[in-house]
Amino acid sequence: MSSIPFRTPIPIEALQSEGHLLEIRDRSTYTKILMRERKGEELSGELGVKYGESKLRTDGTLVCGSRPGEWTLYNPSAEANSLLQTLETYGERAAMTNLTHGRALMSVEGDLARSLLEKICNIDFSDAMVPDGASFSASVGAVSCDLIRADSDQLLFLLSCERSFGLYLFKVLADAGKEFGCVVPPELGLH
Repeated sequence: MSSIPFRTPIPIEALQSEGHLLEIRDRSTYTKILMRERKGEELSGELGVKYGESKLRTDGTLVCGSRPGEWTLYNPSAEANSLLQTLETYGERAAMTNLTHGRALMSVEGDLARSLLEKICNIDFSDAMVPDGASFSASVGAVSCDLIRADSDQLLFLLSCERSFGLYLFKVLADAGKEFGCVVPPELGLH
């Protein structure tokens, strides 16, 4: 594994609206592991996560069924090797790829999160269409993203995209957040 320290493409940790009804946060330092089952294997039962679902493990890792036979694991720790060690039990039945350096990750949180995302994405983010635990892909601000609804004490959506689009996507979220009271510093301006 790489010993190169991770550097986020996003120059600011978080933006908030007044009253904290909306928060846009950089979470790119999370460990991100892609797990693909090998042909003939069926791991969704063992993982307890099917395509389109997600589940929080007791170690803080969010396991997302990102595509059929494929899961993305997100952990707040920046120590990828620790997470990979917990996956060794799958041995030759799955291929693991550390995506930490290649993907940006951010969250949109709070009561206004749904409204912000619906402004820049053509998905219906209602509870009926995107319940807590949903995992799906969509274009957000013209950037291809994996999205996960992972509520804790408030409405929370995680967005993951290619690292090269991370800063742009954060700027798009920040620009859309202006309508909801986010104060955006000049270096994050789109225009």
